[in-house]
Amino acid sequence: MPEAMRNLNKIFPLLLLGLFLPFLVQGQQGSGFGVKGGLNYNTSGKYFKDAGQILTTPGENMGYHIGVFYKMTSYDISLRPELIYTKNSFETDLGAVQYQKIDMPILVGFRLFQVIGFNFGPSLHYTLKEEFSIPENFEETEPFGLGFQLGLGVNIGPVGLDLRFERELNERKYNLENVLGKEDYKNQQLILGLSFLIPGKK
Repeated sequence: MPEAMRNLNKIFPLLLLGLFLPFLVQGQQGSGFGVKGGLNYNTSGKYFKDAGQILTTPGENMGYHIGVFYKMTSYDISLRPELIYTKNSFETDLGAVQYQKIDMPILVGFRLFQVIGFNFGPSLHYTLKEEFSIPENFEETEPFGLGFQLGLGVNIGPVGLDLRFERELNERKYNLENVLGKEDYKNQQLILGLSFLIPGKK
């Protein structure tokens, strides 16, 4: 519990910044609230192998997300905090893991060639629920976590489609046959999202 409180103290100022900064900056062009949703695919980092698994067993490591965002744009630069609910699962040699979490990415974006954009930034996480098919092979992680996202997107009017890579910085732990001791790994996923921006007043 003390460790969770320390994590909360670190994350809380960033949460406040992401939530209230859009209301503190005026006169932005193309700004507004929006909604988004899409698919999440947990990846091992071996992308060609993962691509083959998507074709053969598409639902094995796949989940979804849905949420809201505020996009604040000035010329070709934007700031986009999001509040997202994610449900996902992934398979390992030691069993399956299912989880539900709240994500809060705070992304800086750069527009290229009018319709193409590049974005990156930190992503805060709070795990709501975590289930293991073989509980003794896994160790529950702290609910608060930190990671980063980066990706490319295409925007046509208020509609956007983007593909992001996300990697968590906090470690999860699992046991190797309960003999070799505990190993660490960091969760990473590909996120395909479709969004709709409700433009604000200019």
